Amino acid sequence: MEFFEERIKDLSTAGLMALYQDIVHRIGLHVFGGNPVVEYVRKQERILNLIQDEVIRRGKRDAS
Repeated sequence: MEFFEERIKDLSTAGLMALYQDIVHRIGLHVFGGNPVVEYVRKQERILNLIQDEVIRRGKRDAS
């Protein structure tokens, strides 16, 4: 997860949104197919949380 955390910090805002949309799409397709691998979904959700944390961090930085 550390790799993702560092890479996410380097993404533009547009890149964060694209990554967010991609992950949501991946989770949806994976679950829609039936018998989802729970660990895969959890990993994708952890990445979504990292994206959310980065968006919040940037919002606080920009508000300063």
